[in-house]
Amino acid sequence: MNGWWQSRWVRWLAYVAGWTLFAFFFISEDVSRTLFQGRPIEWRGFLVVWMTTAGAWALLTPLVWYLAGRFPIEQQRWWRSLVFHLIASVMFALAEEAIFAAVTPRFGLPWFKPSVVATFRAVLPIDFHLNLIMYWLIVGGRHTVSYYRRYRERERLAARLELRASELQNQLGQARLDALKMQLRPHFLFNTLNAIVVLVRQQRTREADQMLTNLSELLRLSLASDQDQEIPLREEINFLKLYLDIERVRFQDRLTVEMRFEVETLEAAVPSLLLQPLVENALRHGIAKTAAGGQVALTSRRIDSMLEIKVFNDGPAVSSKANTKIGVGLSNTRARLQELYQDRQSLRVEVVAGGGFTVTVRLPFH
Repeated sequence: MNGWWQSRWVRWLAYVAGWTLFAFFFISEDVSRTLFQGRPIEWRGFLVVWMTTAGAWALLTPLVWYLAGRFPIEQQRWWRSLVFHLIASVMFALAEEAIFAAVTPRFGLPWFKPSVVATFRAVLPIDFHLNLIMYWLIVGGRHTVSYYRRYRERERLAARLELRASELQNQLGQARLDALKMQLRPHFLFNTLNAIVVLVRQQRTREADQMLTNLSELLRLSLASDQDQEIPLREEINFLKLYLDIERVRFQDRLTVEMRFEVETLEAAVPSLLLQPLVENALRHGIAKTAAGGQVALTSRRIDSMLEIKVFNDGPAVSSKANTKIGVGLSNTRARLQELYQDRQSLRVEVVAGGGFTVTVRLPFH
């Protein structure tokens, strides 16, 4: 409350100070002209005349300001407002001179007769045009402030809309990422359950029980990181090891896994569930297609500001056309990388001469 009153008084003091400066500006003009003409300076007369003029306009300005806002000169019916202000400008010019004529005779100035009517007649041809200019300056100032306020409001509205659009874009991106992420769980869950069904039918209950236990732990970790789109590479490796334990039950001694992750990359942020579809792709399209099995090798390294992860398998030789044929896991991973890092990422599938292929992922190191 105190702040409101202080602010109000500051505005009124600034208003009075502004009109006082207006009076002293014209006083200085009269003083300069008098000095140039070599005549004595009538300080009292100059002060009375211009302080009265400034005071009259200080009283009239709030009403002019209100009328300028009430009848703006704009595109719709602008001519009506223009006619109104033409008439009002004449009335306010006469009102200012009436106030002037009512006040100045009380000070006994030698320039005017001690009569309100006589003073009014004397100042009418002198101040009328100046008063018209003052009226239109106030109207112009009111329109300038109005235009500026609307401009600022449009800027604020545009900023709010831009912020809202950005928030909606982020929410949309998050929804896309969540959808892509949720596609991965049913994908490997379906494959794992199929493998368990096969083991049960073969009456390999011990292996089936072990696979179910590993799958339960795998799903637990997956749900624990459900809200995180990125996790440290170290955690992603732990998740991958559980998945590999499941696959070892299925492949047994046909699967060999080698991991060479550089130490400085272990805390790097990577998309959760990044490695599992890459390894699954290597197993399905590489190791599973040969009776002898094979090896899957994973490596990571930092190259300047980028993190590079490679997944290699030494499965049977495939045509180079296989490079363009990727399954759900890889296409999902590619879409997630694009959503998270835009053009600062890449996923390449390269056929290796002599057998197998390599999947190379690059993403910003952070």
